[in-house]
Amino acid sequence: MNRQDNVKMELKIAGERFFITVPFSDQDMVRDTEKSVEALFSLWRRQFEDKSDSEILAMMTYQYASFYMQLLKRVDDAKELLRQTNIYADNILSAQSSTRNS
Repeated sequence: MNRQDNVKMELKIAGERFFITVPFSDQDMVRDTEKSVEALFSLWRRQFEDKSDSEILAMMTYQYASFYMQLLKRVDDAKELLRQTNIYADNILSAQSSTRNS
């Protein structure tokens, strides 16, 4: 199988089975994600016995969405820092170039 081919995978989370198609190269990441989500569901299922499965899944959705939003902010902050660093480096290089040409 070519590493660029897609593969159909069966996942099971919170007792629900579903299928997804992913690039062959993403299989390990998909399995790790499945394990992580299933582990969190199992943990919260024990910790929040009074909650329904759908409530726990909603809580998990929020948790993962919050992580995602934090990651997006960090990426944006890193992009801005890189932009500022590039401007600073360009200014230094321009100043050095001006000094050499004088």
